[in-house]
Amino acid sequence: MPNQNTTITIEWAPFTVASHVTSEQVIEAAERVEQEFLQQQQGYLKRELLKGEGDQWVDLVHWQSEQDANNAGKSFMQFSCCQDYLTLMVGMDQPGSGPKHYHQAKAW
Repeated sequence: MPNQNTTITIEWAPFTVASHVTSEQVIEAAERVEQEFLQQQQGYLKRELLKGEGDQWVDLVHWQSEQDANNAGKSFMQFSCCQDYLTLMVGMDQPGSGPKHYHQAKAW
C-alpha cells in the first residue's frame, strides 16, 4: 500500500441526476460546493466535474491524503450547499453508492 503521507488520494464520486435536472443546475450546485465547502477543507487540492452519457456525471476530487478526504466526508452533510447538490442526484441511498478513494500510484 502506498505511503498515505506522500501519495495523493483521488475521490471518485459517480452519480446520476434526476431526468428533469439540467447541466446548468448541476454545474451551479457544484460551484457552490467548491466555493462554500471544498476550498475550506484541509488537504483539498483540485477538482474536476465530468459529464458522461445522458444523466451520468463524476465528481473527481484530489486530496493530499486519505485522512483529509475522510475528514471532509464526515462534515459534508453539515453544509447546505452540499445537501442541495445531493438533491439533484438519484440513487445515492443505494448500497455501494457514494465516493470511493484511490491512491495515486503514478502520475505522468
